[in-house]
Amino acid sequence: MATSAIRSRLLIKNPFLTSQQIRLTSTKATTTTTTIIPTWDDYFKLRKKRRIFEVASYLPSTVIPAAGTFNYFLQMQVDPLTKILGMDPLMAAVACTLGAGFGGFLLGPMMGNTFFKLMNRKVASAMDVRDKEFYKHIKKNRADARLNSIRNPVPDYYGEKIQSVHDYRAWLRKQREHYRKGVFGGDVNGLED
Repeated sequence: MATSAIRSRLLIKNPFLTSQQIRLTSTKATTTTTTIIPTWDDYFKLRKKRRIFEVASYLPSTVIPAAGTFNYFLQMQVDPLTKILGMDPLMAAVACTLGAGFGGFLLGPMMGNTFFKLMNRKVASAMDVRDKEFYKHIKKNRADARLNSIRNPVPDYYGEKIQSVHDYRAWLRKQREHYRKGVFGGDVNGLED
């Protein structure tokens, strides 16, 4: 129903378009993605490289704000009888330094991802498309979290540990096993522990 409305709008604007040309224009982004990142193994290699950038950015993004805040409080002249943020000046300096370091730690992966995209501009948009496609697969194939229990925890719900096609297949097997244990109880072979 929705495709017929889109098709009629396209044909009104350009009456010389055929349904084949409409189909080609709708799949243009997918074809460019497959030419830039041809296989899933290539995608997983790039994903691993991006994760290395994100992890490597933790240290500088934590240390630089903490050192800057510490330096600010070292330069500040403080009256010992006044309060900063309702606390003793020394306690406020420590709290603000730790807060700046923690805030930098939280921003680290975002900075690493941005640096990865700047270093790999050719594959950045293709990676975004592949990420969306990969997470659709994860969402479609993961086990229901309602089947979670102490004896049957959900294995890698977001697929963060998947680093190859082999890992993805193993992840699928674990999801099916989790489903079977949650629905039928016990071991995969029907044996109780």
